[in-house]
Amino acid sequence: MHQFYLPHLVADQVAQKPVEYTFDEQESKHIAKVLRLQKGDLIRITDGEGFLYEATVVEPHIKETLVRIANPVADPNLPACQLHVAIAPTKNPDRMEWFVEKATEAGVDQITLLLCEHSERPRLKTDRLERIAIAALKQSKRSRLPRINPMVQFDRFVDTPTAGDKFIAWCESSSRAFLPHQLTPGNHATLLIGPEGDFSIREVEMAQKSGYIPTGLGNYTLRTETAGLAACFIFNHVNHR
Repeated sequence: MHQFYLPHLVADQVAQKPVEYTFDEQESKHIAKVLRLQKGDLIRITDGEGFLYEATVVEPHIKETLVRIANPVADPNLPACQLHVAIAPTKNPDRMEWFVEKATEAGVDQITLLLCEHSERPRLKTDRLERIAIAALKQSKRSRLPRINPMVQFDRFVDTPTAGDKFIAWCESSSRAFLPHQLTPGNHATLLIGPEGDFSIREVEMAQKSGYIPTGLGNYTLRTETAGLAACFIFNHVNHR
């Protein structure tokens, strides 16, 4: 079943009374012309907060498609533990867009852009990243849209209290620790991924003072965006999600 995203839905209200909604021209064209859905066909909608809704096409039209939305259900596959990846944007923005797309498909729950001492990109707008995440959410049929936080200074981020396990992936670490062996199944986790030039010694020391544990993602040096995605898969494997 094809999935669409409507962030303003309120599950309790829809449960009491079905609501009608008219899609904008872009989504309407996709429904009526690309998918060729007909009156009475069913689609699935997510609010991005973990609820799924059943919607019936009332009037398909390439400019304004009307649907009736009902039967909200909490996604039974939504895991209780969440992964937060704080990552320094790459110099090439295309690689960060790739990461956001694939991490969304892999089920990351939150992404924060980090400004580090060795960062090569001090600014990156989140609006395009959010649109990419929405498209990946619909394609992968997940129900929770990851929160994408704007750029924040490394120092400020590590000083912010965080629930669950906390790790810093540092290329120069002499530790033989491996992330799958350090994660606690069922716990939330926050993982710091540095820029192409890696974290500075000062940043690593600051993170450790704030409770972050050095970790490794394997025996090889990964690109920033690859490291972020590897963390998603490792977290999923440990938590069977």
